[in-house]
Amino acid sequence: MSSDSGLEDTVKKTVSENPVVVYSKTWCSYSSEVKYLFKSLGVEPRVIELDELGSEGPQLQKKLEKLTGQHTVPNVFIGGRHIGGCTDTVKLHQEGELEALLSEAGAKKIGS
Repeated sequence: MSSDSGLEDTVKKTVSENPVVVYSKTWCSYSSEVKYLFKSLGVEPRVIELDELGSEGPQLQKKLEKLTGQHTVPNVFIGGRHIGGCTDTVKLHQEGELEALLSEAGAKKIGS
């Protein structure tokens, strides 16, 4: 069983090593919407399905809430920065800011 600080290290390592990270649940429609949005933009996020992690899932979700102040999924990180959930991500996309964040993070290849 991971220690509390071990989980925090895991989260920090995951978000620093991947341009886009989505903490998700397989049955969550908001998570599906965000994953579909990234896919439509040609971006493959690192997806962590909390409901497939057994007992570590709820612990990880609690740790994410402590780190981000957000207790819901999807919990989206771009370029190591917490973006928010589905509404926040879609809003960034609608405002034309999401693609810039993605390319800054090295997640999207321009022209591909």
